[in-house]
Amino acid sequence: MVSQAFDTAGWPTRELILLHASRLFAGRGFLGTSTRDIASAVGIRQPSMYSHFPSKHAIAEELLRRDLHAGIEALQRCAQDPAGPAVQLYRYLLWEVTSVRETPFDLRALYLGELLDLPEFEHGRRLNNEYEALLAGIIRSGIETQEFVATDVAFAQRAVDAIILEAIRCSGDRRQHRILDEPDMAAAFVVRALLRVPSRLPRVQAAAHRAGS
Repeated sequence: MVSQAFDTAGWPTRELILLHASRLFAGRGFLGTSTRDIASAVGIRQPSMYSHFPSKHAIAEELLRRDLHAGIEALQRCAQDPAGPAVQLYRYLLWEVTSVRETPFDLRALYLGELLDLPEFEHGRRLNNEYEALLAGIIRSGIETQEFVATDVAFAQRAVDAIILEAIRCSGDRRQHRILDEPDMAAAFVVRALLRVPSRLPRVQAAAHRAGS
């Protein structure tokens, strides 16, 4: 469970369902969590929960939809930066790690567990594929313009994904990890590895921060 404390006073019941479900999914797995477990964590009766979500699947779908839509919109926004792919990627990684740090929802089960492999989450997989295509597009553009080293796009994308997934994994206990407190560490590590001229990193970093301010 996420170690950060978030003030949920005044939250509507629907949001509390999503919050507690995300934490239960992370701790027990999607398949190991029941709607009864979620209702109990929220402090409501099971029939009351069904007035907000018809099933456990619908709760997970909403968590996926929200997170992936936010990521897609952030990638689209960053991809429009005229400063080029390195700044675009740096900006996105700053946004992503900061977003993981600030969200009250536990994202681990969405991407580190079995959830996206389950047949019923086809819509989530489509959104994830759209997200991955946008990320690959920034990397491909950097390679084509020779701002990035010549490398396999899919390999580079998996490396970027690994950093993001590590940030999500670390969100389970921030006391033991620095990555969530230092988004620049993640962004700089990735972009420096891809830059054809690594000495450009300070300029890329400065431009990304200016654009994000």
